[in-house]
Amino acid sequence: MSQDIVLAFSGGLDTSFCVPYLREQGYAVHTVFADTGGVDAAERATIEARARELGVTSHVTIDGGSALWEGFVKPFVWAGEGYQGQYPLLVSDRYLIVAATLRRARELGARAIAHGCTGMGNDQVRFDLTVKALSDLTIVAPIREIQKEHTQTRAWEQAYLEQLGYAVRAKQKQYTINENLLGLTMSGAEIDRWEAPGAEARGWCAPRAEWPPQPLRATLRFVHGETVALDGEVMPGHTLLARLNRLFAAYGVGRGMYTG
Repeated sequence: MSQDIVLAFSGGLDTSFCVPYLREQGYAVHTVFADTGGVDAAERATIEARARELGVTSHVTIDGGSALWEGFVKPFVWAGEGYQGQYPLLVSDRYLIVAATLRRARELGARAIAHGCTGMGNDQVRFDLTVKALSDLTIVAPIREIQKEHTQTRAWEQAYLEQLGYAVRAKQKQYTINENLLGLTMSGAEIDRWEAPGAEARGWCAPRAEWPPQPLRATLRFVHGETVALDGEVMPGHTLLARLNRLFAAYGVGRGMYTG
């Protein structure tokens, strides 16, 4: 009988690779997508469809936008701080993703969880330490495992999936993309080669040629230091910030480079 494992799933190249890879290791793979405010309904549906296409045993989508707003966005804004003084700590949602993955593991009685972190950078530390702080479950990290044998990891993952008959979206071939309420980050391709990001290395922010000719005016209302309404429409904070992200991205606001 296969052992249950719960995979923190985004539908990107790394976590898509993890599904058949883990299945080959004898696991029944259950996926969890924690939506922390970076995708719309169409993208959520695409992620769910991707999980089903890959043949997972079960898939659930968790709404984490409100938790990210309350637990991270508000304190960051009130403190007036950025990560290393430069940018909002997008990856703070990793703690919420792990918590959601662990809840699903407990529901299923699974004794192992998996993630798609590489063996470089701090994401693996955020995932692993949070799992260890909140549980005694076994951690499986397939990308770290294959990095011991392959230097061009993303190309190898892509070939592995395509050999099994799974298509890989063009942008996923080039970049690792993270999205939530706090923004979107891209890495990989020319960025990892220490070259200037190409024109296609953009997520939400429109290129200059596509900026609207008319000015944008947005009115925010605050109550006790918290935004509660946009242009007179009262809405939850995470909904408001998601809307602001799209409004200002259409004017190219917020695009920058960070090395850290």
